[in-house]
Amino acid sequence: MSLRIKIMVVVALVAAAVFLLMTTGRTTVESPYSTRSIWQPYDGMTPTIPDQPDYFATPFMPVVESPEAGTMAIAANGQVASIYYSADDAKVVAVAAEALRDDIERVTGLRAEMGTGVPQDSSVILIGTVGQSPLIDELVEAGKIDVSAIGGKWEAYTAAVIDNPLPGVEQALVIAGSDRRGTAFGVFGLSESMGVSPWYFWGSVPVAEKAAVYIAGTHTQPSPAVKYRGIFLNDEDWGLQPWAANTFEPEVGNIGPRTYAKVFELLLRLHGNVIWPAMHEFPVKSTPFYEIPENKIVADNYAIVISTSHHEPMLTNSHEYDEEIHDPYDYWNNRERIYNFWENRVKETANFENIYTIGMRGRRDEGMMAPEGATDEDKAKKIQHAIIPDQRRMIADHVHANPADIPQIFIPYKETLVQYQSGLELPEDVTIVWPDDNHGYIRQLSTPDENTRAGGSGVYYHLQYWGVPRSYLWFHTTPLGMTQSEMMKAWDFDAHKIWIVNVGDIKPYELGTDFFMRLARNPEAFRDFDQRTYLGQWAAHNFGRAQADAIAEVLEQYFRLNIQKRPEHLDLIDSGFSVVANGDEAQQRLEAFAALTESANAIYEQLPESHQSAFYETVLYAVRASNLINQKVLFAERSRLWAEQKRAATSALAEQARTAHENLLEEVRFYNEENAAGKWNHMVSPMPLSQLPNWAHDTQRAWTMPEVGQYIPAPEARLGVAVEGIVEPLAGNTAGKLPAFHRATDASYFIDIYNQGEGDLSWTAKASAPWIRLSQTGAQGDARILVSIDWAQAPQGNAVPGSIVIAGAGSKHTINFTAVNPENLDLAALPAAVENNGVVTIVAVDFATRNDRADGTGWRRVDQATATGDGMTIQPVTAASVDLARLTEDSPSLTYQFYAFSTGPVKIHTQALPTHKITSAHPGVRYAISLNGDEPRIVDLHANEYSDAWNVNTLRAAAIGVTEHQITAPGLQTIQVWMVDAGVVLDRLTVEIGQDGAF
Repeated sequence: MSLRIKIMVVVALVAAAVFLLMTTGRTTVESPYSTRSIWQPYDGMTPTIPDQPDYFATPFMPVVESPEAGTMAIAANGQVASIYYSADDAKVVAVAAEALRDDIERVTGLRAEMGTGVPQDSSVILIGTVGQSPLIDELVEAGKIDVSAIGGKWEAYTAAVIDNPLPGVEQALVIAGSDRRGTAFGVFGLSESMGVSPWYFWGSVPVAEKAAVYIAGTHTQPSPAVKYRGIFLNDEDWGLQPWAANTFEPEVGNIGPRTYAKVFELLLRLHGNVIWPAMHEFPVKSTPFYEIPENKIVADNYAIVISTSHHEPMLTNSHEYDEEIHDPYDYWNNRERIYNFWENRVKETANFENIYTIGMRGRRDEGMMAPEGATDEDKAKKIQHAIIPDQRRMIADHVHANPADIPQIFIPYKETLVQYQSGLELPEDVTIVWPDDNHGYIRQLSTPDENTRAGGSGVYYHLQYWGVPRSYLWFHTTPLGMTQSEMMKAWDFDAHKIWIVNVGDIKPYELGTDFFMRLARNPEAFRDFDQRTYLGQWAAHNFGRAQADAIAEVLEQYFRLNIQKRPEHLDLIDSGFSVVANGDEAQQRLEAFAALTESANAIYEQLPESHQSAFYETVLYAVRASNLINQKVLFAERSRLWAEQKRAATSALAEQARTAHENLLEEVRFYNEENAAGKWNHMVSPMPLSQLPNWAHDTQRAWTMPEVGQYIPAPEARLGVAVEGIVEPLAGNTAGKLPAFHRATDASYFIDIYNQGEGDLSWTAKASAPWIRLSQTGAQGDARILVSIDWAQAPQGNAVPGSIVIAGAGSKHTINFTAVNPENLDLAALPAAVENNGVVTIVAVDFATRNDRADGTGWRRVDQATATGDGMTIQPVTAASVDLARLTEDSPSLTYQFYAFSTGPVKIHTQALPTHKITSAHPGVRYAISLNGDEPRIVDLHANEYSDAWNVNTLRAAAIGVTEHQITAPGLQTIQVWMVDAGVVLDRLTVEIGQDGAF
């Protein structure tokens, strides 16, 4: 073709394009990332579900260190297989190949050659994407590899060791992906099989060196179960941002492309594919993702899909919107400028793989601006009829002619859920991403009608949160069992298009992030989840088998203690743990944390030095810090009580609280500056309250020193006595009273003896009878006496009197009590739950009988999902709510038994996980309960988000329903609990029996 003809053709094409633009107003655009194909969980493939849980099953063939029949040497005897891929393949294939080269060197010390030409070596690793790699396609056409199982699938891959794949090549390990990420996942599957943890960088997990690496056989990995799986970097102000700015990427002075490259690598190693980038502006602004042009290039190189959070429409960071330039962020009155702001970002990102967040919230993570008096219905109409159509027009204009082919999400977060419930209708193809309530309890899932939508649904879940009623930003304290319980509910309600987890700064959320991403890949493998087994396998995977069980026990106890009250939620005035009642709850908590810390310290000392940094970052730091925060708060709280009780030791206890605070800050310094040779310096960056406005003080609660008690002792020794259950010390000639002792429960109670002055205090304690046991009968200084009964010697009777006289410093106090030792009491015949001073506690898993429905629906144990441990919930969770008219005939139930010695009015406090109504079609979170066959009481545990009840429930990880009943005769009592709505997760029942006919 002559030059003149070529010019004429170009001119004609340009003219046609101009004509099309003039006649239609836009050109037709076709994104390379459109998603027309039908997708389903696992993309129609069959996942492997082992009989015994193997949560860390490597998604690749196993490697061995000695040659066996049919094995290929990846690295051995000073030789290493070369790595080849096609230059025409996706950039992420080169990225993965380079990472594999580095991983082989980490494991063996040998560095592989890499190339994109014709393989020439006798032993090679061939990497590529079906349909994009001429190298792989040639092997397929020659019949050397079979890719039929992964053809057209989403992120699947196959691997095989084959002989004579190409001329001059004797053996090859071929890794072929169904798409670009499938290829990368396959490569990183090999890395994990060699022993390179996904957390080698972010968790400092060491790589075990091997003299040689051999591999054989084949492996085909199904598509992941959830289509889009990823993380949200959020509230990064005191962690990721200062670390990146000052330690890892000072040349940018913020979170930039080097930091994101490491995050994207982690995602690929965890088989993740999407991120909501960091976006905070307070107290230090994270540079918005797209303000650094290289960020989006790095994301594309790693094949990571970029999306944005619930208040960042169309890939914009709302903090980029400068109201001084663009005027208010008000779509009613400023549509054109907001439209242009969004459209410019759509134009900028049109050639990349994205998920667009549609709809609108306020610029600062708040409700959208609207005219005064606008209702939720008005806002819903604005979103439906103006905002979303405009946003989809941008997609059609600049990304893809048919917006339905480009992934879009709508996140009904906070007030947006109310707007959605007010009638907001979404385009059929948009994915609804249901949020939790920021504390781990999913707010709502799709009804059957909503599930017919082509866009389907997903979940946005929090492992940390800044907001009401209290923030929790510093530690990962949500038990894995609780997360599993909620996310499996989402899975069973077909929320499988996208799962996003808010992981804050990534550190110290390593364990939670890893768990969430593995769960998203294959939820069915977590169907009968065992948290202890998972933690043991996680520990063995990262630290070796020798200490795995001990580490798992530490983590189980860590989660159990902290979910009752997260470290960030310990109120500096009232911790919620009594220092005088129930055996001194605060002291029991302190002792539990002390024992936990001792165990964790012992593990640290026994681990090889190479593993200590990783263990400190992922386990020990959080254990030690939790212990010290509890010491600081509980010692301070006790010191204030001691000041009121006029204890001479008040100042010493206050000093213990201050020491705990100083030790906590020293722990932070060690984490930042010394552990891992300062690799994570600035990752934990508390801020003085003086540098923050009042509304942000809540974020620093864990690092704030509470007020301590002050008391100036009398110059001479004075005897002080306080008894369990009573705040005020004994005064004058007033006798004290301990709770009643009962043979059936064999409880003990304490008496505190203390000095109110500076002189030496000598004291004695004398019981009125030899069957009264005292842990001490005399000493000098402060002491706690434990009082118990020798029932073999105690007289029989229902109110046997007893007393103890405490004498010292010229004064004495008497403490009275009664002992209940009934005649002919057969302890062996009693159930485990027995009344003690009008109270009975029964954990939900200790039921007497379980009655399933004929179709198999029934109550089942759910592992470590509640504030106190295991719970009971209905399976399948998709079971329909029960018709109350047929409650006793059609509803599965549990029965519990306890023994009561008292009669009278009864309150049953039924504690459950504070879950929400599963869908908008569910009437509530209801159960029914009766005592001794009385009329079942129907209780709804549902609490509206941000209500007073919800505030209380989230802070204690429990919703409590209270019903009133009557015990007419002492003896064996039976409670029956029926399902009304699925979604209730029972924790425990506390029976309170009114004394003397009243409470």
